[in-house]
Amino acid sequence: MKKHIGRSVCLVAIAALLLTGCGQKKETVSVTAFETPQYEWGTVSNRTITIWGDDTDLKRPYQKKAFERYQEITGNTLEIRYLSKQEMSEEVPAAFQSNTAQKPDILLSYGGINLDNLKPEENFYDFTGAQWVEDLTDTALNQTIYNGKVIGLPHGEASVSGMLYNKKIFKAYDLEIPRTQEEFMQVCAVLYEKGVTPVYLPNEGSTMLLCQFPMDSFTSKSEILEGLNNNTLSYTDIPEMKTIVQWYRTIAQKGYFGDSYADNNWEGMSSAMSSERYAMMICWDTWLYTDFEGDASQFGLMPAFIGVPEEGCFEGPNQMLLLASKNSVNLDAALDLITFMADPYNYNIDYEGIYTAPIFKNQVGSISTPQYVEADRLIEQHFYDSVTWLRLKGFSQVDAAYIQRYMQETDYTADACLRDMDNARKSRAAGNEP
Repeated sequence: MKKHIGRSVCLVAIAALLLTGCGQKKETVSVTAFETPQYEWGTVSNRTITIWGDDTDLKRPYQKKAFERYQEITGNTLEIRYLSKQEMSEEVPAAFQSNTAQKPDILLSYGGINLDNLKPEENFYDFTGAQWVEDLTDTALNQTIYNGKVIGLPHGEASVSGMLYNKKIFKAYDLEIPRTQEEFMQVCAVLYEKGVTPVYLPNEGSTMLLCQFPMDSFTSKSEILEGLNNNTLSYTDIPEMKTIVQWYRTIAQKGYFGDSYADNNWEGMSSAMSSERYAMMICWDTWLYTDFEGDASQFGLMPAFIGVPEEGCFEGPNQMLLLASKNSVNLDAALDLITFMADPYNYNIDYEGIYTAPIFKNQVGSISTPQYVEADRLIEQHFYDSVTWLRLKGFSQVDAAYIQRYMQETDYTADACLRDMDNARKSRAAGNEP
C-alpha cells in the first residue's frame, strides 16, 4: 500500500485560490483506474472509531458503502451516531466548545464559516500535508479551507444549483430557457396566464429560499466580502441585495409562487414537481436522484434568476467534510479511516453509479447528472463557487425569515428587511445567536 500520488499543492497555492474567489468552474482531468491501493492505510486494528453527523448525510449510499468496506477490510469497528438537525445545531457545538465533553473521533459537517462555533483551530486536524490534497478538484478544495488550512476530507455529492424546469411544460407553451432577468419574468407571465404556477417555493422553512445563490455573484468580489466581514459594509450598501429581496416580493405579489406558497414545505417538493402544476424550482441537480420520486428525465437545469446577476447564475456544491478530532486518543485510527476514504482505489468503488460531479481528479466511478451534462455550456458561463455560505461571517440561511416577512407585510420596507438580516448576521458573527 505504498504507491503514492505525488504531492504538489502548497499553502501558497491554497491562498491564491481563495484570493481569486476560487473561480475554477469545471476540471477536465486525465483519470486512471486503480486496481491496488494508492495510500497507506489499514495500519491500526481492533479499534472503535466514533463518528457523528446528520442522520440523512450519514446514510447516503456512498457513506454506508465506505464504512462497511472499511470495517470488513480492517476489522475495526465504527460506532456511528445519527443526529437530527436540532442535535447537530445544539449538541455538536456544545461538545466542541467544552474542554471536558465527549467528542467524536470524526465529525461529518459542512465547512467554512459553518465551523466557527466548533473552535476548529483547537479541535480539528490539519490535513494540508495529506497526500490526497492534490487529488481534489479546485472546487472541492475550496470547500476544505479554513484559515488557510485543509481542515477535512470532502465526501458527498458535488451538486450544481440553479433552477430545475419541467421540459414538457416548456415545450407545450413554446418556451425557451430565459437569458436575462426580464426574459425570466416573461416566461413566468406566460405560464401564469396558462394556469401553471411558475415556481414552487418551499417557504415553510426560511432556509429553502436559497438567497445565497445570487449573493455569490458579488460576495465573490474580495472588496465586498472583506467589507462585509470587517463591518465596513452592510447589506444596505449593496444595491444587488435590495434587488434580491425585491425579487421575492415581486414574484409573490404576482402570484408566481402560487396562492398558498406560504404553506409549501420541503416534504412537498417531490409531489409538487411531479404534478406538473409547477414549472420550475430553485434547487440542485442531484436532488432529482436523491430525493425526487418522479421522472428525473423530465427536468432540465437552467440558471437561477433571482434578481441578480442579469444572466442568472449557477452555484457550486456545498460539500460535507470528514473532520478528525485532533485531541482524540483515537486520532491515528480516525486518520486511517479518512485516508482509506480518500484513496482512489476505494472512493471509485464507493461512488460507483452515484450521480455527482467529481470531487477528486481521479474519480471515475460516479456519473454526472444528465441535467449537468445538458447545461454544460451554460454552467461554464454562469457558474459561481459557493462563497456566501462558506466565507461570509455570520451568514445563515435562516435570516431569509426577514425576506419572508417582507413578502407578506406591505409596510415592512426593503431597507428594514436588509438591516434586520445584516444585524442578525453581525450578531451571529460576534458569537451571539440572534
